[in-house]
Amino acid sequence: MPDINKEKTKISSGNPSYHKTQDVVFYDHLEPPKRISISQVSPPAAKKAAPPPKKTAHPSTHKTTPPPHGQAPHKKVKKKKRKFKLSKGRIFLNTICCILAVMMIITGTGCIVMYSYLNRINFEQLDSISEEDDYINPSAVNSHSVSGLPKTDSYDGTLLNDPMILNIMLFGADTRKGATVGQSDTMILFSIDTRHKKLKMLSFMRDTYVDIPGYESQKLNASYTFGGASLAVSTIERNYGIQIDRYAVVNFKSFKNIIDALGGIDIDLTEEEIDYIDWQLYINNQADTRYELDVNDYTFRENDNGEKVATVHLNGQQALWHARNRGEEGICSGDDYVRTQRQRNVVSIIINDLKKADFSTVLSVIYEIGPMVTTNLKTSEITKLASNATKYLQYDIVSQSAPLSENAGVDFYYSDWNNPVYVNGEMVDCIVIVNWNEFRQKVAEFVFEEQVQ
Repeated sequence: MPDINKEKTKISSGNPSYHKTQDVVFYDHLEPPKRISISQVSPPAAKKAAPPPKKTAHPSTHKTTPPPHGQAPHKKVKKKKRKFKLSKGRIFLNTICCILAVMMIITGTGCIVMYSYLNRINFEQLDSISEEDDYINPSAVNSHSVSGLPKTDSYDGTLLNDPMILNIMLFGADTRKGATVGQSDTMILFSIDTRHKKLKMLSFMRDTYVDIPGYESQKLNASYTFGGASLAVSTIERNYGIQIDRYAVVNFKSFKNIIDALGGIDIDLTEEEIDYIDWQLYINNQADTRYELDVNDYTFRENDNGEKVATVHLNGQQALWHARNRGEEGICSGDDYVRTQRQRNVVSIIINDLKKADFSTVLSVIYEIGPMVTTNLKTSEITKLASNATKYLQYDIVSQSAPLSENAGVDFYYSDWNNPVYVNGEMVDCIVIVNWNEFRQKVAEFVFEEQVQ
């Protein structure tokens, strides 16, 4: 990517250090209230003072002594009962105070519940790995490599960032029994763009041949296997030149729970996509019959792409198989590009469903998935995101993959026998970027739009 002129670009220069422990800044552009000095405020017109009320003598409640000889006795004055009467203004004020008191109690209880629910999430720092590891500092790995294989043209400049765009990496982890880290089948950069009022999803293709700091160059998803989210974030930042502010890891089980907590999702599927879900459920002993979803039960129509689709309601397990679907010979067509599109479609549907979800449903989702989500977002940051959720959920959703499948032969090529790529002495099938500088420019333009010049 060509150097960015600091006088022209509006993107702030980011700190290349990966120890991002400070809170994420949220910009709402709220104007501060105007301050008015006391001298600017004209005093109210003086009112004519009302005369003081006449004092009324009240008889003593004790026995009176008889008057002196020759004087008339005192007349007995009948005591009137005082009526206590509230003005309309005082009644209104008391009512408001009662309402505020109830709201404070409810809000306080809600905060306690929310805090206890958030504590179920696994919070960890991105810099949990020792600073002595050379892939923590990008300046260190630029001059050091443990591999004799050719390296990709890694980015060694300032990581691009915009304070009005929050970049969160979403990892979908496939952690098998006995494994501590597992593989990352899903790598989506989720950007909350308050500048352009958009929610952006950018799928990094897992087979992209990249430079993994501290390791030999190979497929992008290997970075997660080698060092979890920390190394994966470092790898993405080094190769794509974009600062990652935070990350979140969701495993397969939590993905299912999210869908089930929302009551399932409605999604448009083709006949072969329905059949793929049925087949996976059947061979994995997750359904009693071969056709849990029978295509004969649905009415198909033609979508904008000319495909015959039907709206199908999927539970968590069924939605998981759809999100993992990259085609299977004889059952369903597709590849990894199609799979990333399916994943982004599912996320988009979840976002749209959350727009209609009530507070109790959101709490249920947080409670269910909390223990199975690992993130370096802080509790305070999640609270801020939640408080602005109604605004963010109204943003337009845009998504694409990196690189785009239609740019084969322009931005990238697939390795084969004519253009082989070897890892550990074995030839691997992967996506090879033709020109990293030009490719980074395209990725940056999707994330930051006109801010990149």
